[in-house]
Amino acid sequence: MTMTQAITKWGIKAAGAAGAGMLLYDAHKEGKRISTIYKNRKNSEAALDWFDNTRNLHQPSHVNMTLKDKLFNWEITNNLRGFINGGIGYVKGFAGMMFSDAVPWGLSAAALLTKGPSVTSKGTAAKVSGAALGAYALYAFVKNVCGFGVSQNP
Repeated sequence: MTMTQAITKWGIKAAGAAGAGMLLYDAHKEGKRISTIYKNRKNSEAALDWFDNTRNLHQPSHVNMTLKDKLFNWEITNNLRGFINGGIGYVKGFAGMMFSDAVPWGLSAAALLTKGPSVTSKGTAAKVSGAALGAYALYAFVKNVCGFGVSQNP
């Protein structure tokens, strides 16, 4: 294997690893963001039900009223519901981001998993996937970072 082939092979593998790493990082951050939103939304929806329960007495009873208020305070400070909803939100955000980035995932996987150039192989699949990943990265930078081709309507 020549030096150029080795550099090409490891450059393609590095690009694939960098692409997969960036996609995982984005998916993780989106999972955290959706987790917070989902947890807060579900807690606020449940808080209204908890509060309504404290305001409705089927028969006048100071003991029942006091117990309902204590139950409401326990529900507000209980973290189990938020913990579960946070996990559900994280999975939704992470999975949603993974599916929305299918093209770069495929290109990154192809760059990592195809055989690079060597003495016995030209490594055409690796070169094509590496070039396609580079082209997609350039396209994503121009569109998503520089804002070209994106509508600026308020």
